[in-house]
Amino acid sequence: MSIPYRPIAAGLVILLLVVGCGQAEPSATPVLPANTLAPPTPSPIPPTATAAAPTDMPIPTPSPTPQPPQEIREMIDVGGYQLYIHCTGTGTPTVIMEAGYGDVGQTWSLVQPEVARFARACSYDRAGLGLSEPGPEPRHSLQIVDELHTLLENAGVEGPFVLVGHSMGGLYMRLYADRYRQDVVGLVLVDSAHPDQFRRQAAVLPPESPDDSESLRFYRDWFTNAPDDPTLSPELFEAGSLDDMPLVVLTAPNKERADDFPTELNAQFNQIWLELQQELAQLSSNSSHVISEKSQHFIQRDQPELVIDAIRQVKEGSP
Repeated sequence: MSIPYRPIAAGLVILLLVVGCGQAEPSATPVLPANTLAPPTPSPIPPTATAAAPTDMPIPTPSPTPQPPQEIREMIDVGGYQLYIHCTGTGTPTVIMEAGYGDVGQTWSLVQPEVARFARACSYDRAGLGLSEPGPEPRHSLQIVDELHTLLENAGVEGPFVLVGHSMGGLYMRLYADRYRQDVVGLVLVDSAHPDQFRRQAAVLPPESPDDSESLRFYRDWFTNAPDDPTLSPELFEAGSLDDMPLVVLTAPNKERADDFPTELNAQFNQIWLELQQELAQLSSNSSHVISEKSQHFIQRDQPELVIDAIRQVKEGSP
């Protein structure tokens, strides 16, 4: 997927103001007769010059004005290969946005500028996607999470973090919150994947038939060959595993699939998806579950305001 911009290295610009002090030679003062009122002595400093401060008084040095973090679009080395990161805005905690399977950071283009109004907001491209260079195989969740951690460190992006993950990105963010718990203060799951979704949806497929539609065959093949990620421990998705970490789960329950996909099966898939999302909302005792009736899977594109509001709520610790 092409990105319409090029990464631009940006640095923090500091302006140093140097003030010089000048002093003119004093002119001779005329001698007046005794008992004569002397006129005011002309200033020895021309009007355009600056008088030097007395030697017994320190000259105050103005403190430099702290500069806010600037927008960055950079390629950052994470160990022999580079990942692209885009950060903008100011404020803490910093919001880190993770795209879904095969997607890139630009998926947050309607969300990130608004979040940047009240927080530092960063998105990025995973290795081998968008502007980022390929990374080592296998591309399991643990590898992806550790790459993100290295990226944030090497780019100078400081925590604490509110993590936002869409689809498969939700699984990555859940793992990040476990692996680097001390850096994470909140989590937003945007129509997030669930590690048990393929097994549960496969269980309601009808028996295979020569009359299967093309889309039904696609799902059957996908479920049969779905990758297994051993780095995603089942314990990560147990109720209460996030304790009282602020959590918002956004769900699009009414997904439309291909026209040739069986209507009854589509309804079953949507019901299973809703149940899985309800389980994700139980990961924390401090959570809320928001249903997005008008969105399909990409809530950040269909109803970005819901994602923005969820991030703000988690940032404030009151989902």
